[in-house]
Amino acid sequence: MHRPLKLAYGFFAALIILSSMGCANQRDMYSAKSPLAISGSEMAYFWVTKDTLISWQRILPQSTVETTQDKASYKVSFVINTSGEMQQVNIVNTSDGNKIPEDELNGVGEYQFYPTAQNISRQAVMINTIITL
Repeated sequence: MHRPLKLAYGFFAALIILSSMGCANQRDMYSAKSPLAISGSEMAYFWVTKDTLISWQRILPQSTVETTQDKASYKVSFVINTSGEMQQVNIVNTSDGNKIPEDELNGVGEYQFYPTAQNISRQAVMINTIITL
């Protein structure tokens, strides 16, 4: 009677180990595919810039910066992928709703990011924030 009980316990332990490994692998696959949506203030928990801070005035087309006499606010969203690259940058002027075309943005590809110690898995993130220039 003890032998069937030992086999049942062994089978149960193997099942738990295999299912937990499967869940861990599924989580890693999910994180690589879908960026986690976060705010600008939460970005520092996942990624930090490599060499410099992000200069939105440099990224915006010069014509946009020159025509703005008063302070202007922009709704900004972008993705930091698992390689630490800035992608899918979307900038919209909040006062008039005009979207800045992506092909007019300057130097977006120059910004690189390091994962933080809390982001060992290199979780891709989508940052949504408002900037004022």
